[in-house]
Amino acid sequence: MILINTIMATIFKGFNTINQNKAPFGLTDEELIKRDLMNHFYTRLGERPMRPTFGSRIHDILMNPLDNMTSQDIKEDVERIVASESRVELRDIRMDVQDHTCRVEVDLNFNVLRTADTLYLEFITEGVG
Repeated sequence: MILINTIMATIFKGFNTINQNKAPFGLTDEELIKRDLMNHFYTRLGERPMRPTFGSRIHDILMNPLDNMTSQDIKEDVERIVASESRVELRDIRMDVQDHTCRVEVDLNFNVLRTADTLYLEFITEGVG
């Protein structure tokens, strides 16, 4: 019988060129999952061809008056996107919305990896800042 130590094994492998000047371009495990989520958040809803439900509404929501309804809409969009990713589970969301800027901290449990981490997101309305 062969036993494999899955604690040290790489489970998820992927490719990323964002903020990478030279090789290696690979990402694994938590970093790959976080990059996949960030790609989802930083893509406008409907922007990706053939995938009209992929992306986030937050970019457009920031133009609304900054009130409780706007904050609730942002929270619901974060919950929707995290729920679409089966590799993670949402633990908590913290938001700071002001002056057409939204900072979101999303606490995640990585299901298969049995680890936890925080994803930091920042949305700034175009033409501002």
